[in-house]
Amino acid sequence: MSQPQVLRSALHGWQQVFADRDIAENCPVSPVVDFGETMALVDFVGTLEAISHSAGIQALGWKVGEAVDLPHYGDIGRAVGSAQTLGAALRQMCTYFDLLQDLTELRLIDEGEFVALSYRILDPTIWPRHQDAIYTLAIKARIMFSACDFPHNEAEIFLETPDRTLAEQLERASGLTCHPGAESNMIRFPASCLALPMRPGRPFEPPKLSGLARSLKEKRRAKPIEDKVRATVYSRLGRSRVCQSVVAAELGLSDRTLRRRLAADNTSFQAIVDECRIRQAVLEITRQSSVSISEIALRLGYSEHSTFSRAFSRCMGIPPQAYLRGVSRGNDDRVVGF
Repeated sequence: MSQPQVLRSALHGWQQVFADRDIAENCPVSPVVDFGETMALVDFVGTLEAISHSAGIQALGWKVGEAVDLPHYGDIGRAVGSAQTLGAALRQMCTYFDLLQDLTELRLIDEGEFVALSYRILDPTIWPRHQDAIYTLAIKARIMFSACDFPHNEAEIFLETPDRTLAEQLERASGLTCHPGAESNMIRFPASCLALPMRPGRPFEPPKLSGLARSLKEKRRAKPIEDKVRATVYSRLGRSRVCQSVVAAELGLSDRTLRRRLAADNTSFQAIVDECRIRQAVLEITRQSSVSISEIALRLGYSEHSTFSRAFSRCMGIPPQAYLRGVSRGNDDRVVGF
């Protein structure tokens, strides 16, 4: 399994805010920018958490995201900035986000009267990731607020973290109602806003979308098959059916081809699914210690509680109930301990 990456230039906004607000003088952790290169996503997320903790500002991610300009995203930023409507801008960001960050899901979800721009890192071993979440949501909110007559008072934020203190501080920083303990990080707003024209501002020269599409296709083609399957499984866990035929079809492969390619990498579809289920279970137990083990098992596709307990014990060395007791006592150091 390859390690998910993110463009190191994503730290640019953090460096700029440090310079503008003199935060660096009181914070021993400093963001380092090296444009054009990538860094491990787990290191990026950890750096943001460390910066916020050292600076003593829980909603720092939102303040930084508000300061980031679209040009920092290169051709992707130009594609978003040259869109005529809010809906077109957000769809461009969702389409090409994979070029910025691996193993991440950015979706525009139709909920009827409302839509939600949902963001989450699919790798459940990367936790905590609160600053990354509010930083990313702030960047997307800035795009929304650039639409003419966007109704700020009708937008709401939802966060994965159950931390109510962080949610309260984010409410003060953003001016939006914030709800902790959600399935993913998202901003929900009226669907009618998608048709709003973008406010005239600095002109953006539209990039050649064919070039972006080609880069996206090449990146996805180069990914190991195991990584592709893992990302697809994570995106479906707890939401929809996870079976080999469905995943193979989503990847544009036949069942037979998928089995053959996984076997060539000395793994199998079921082995990947089992691993993903347990990693996700560990995250859900860690996020919310009051969670029901039976409910987690059912949501992740286990028909029997005992089957889940055996699988969890094989991976983690202890039953899920014992792990839950450790988390409840604050002994959750093994969250990423696979």
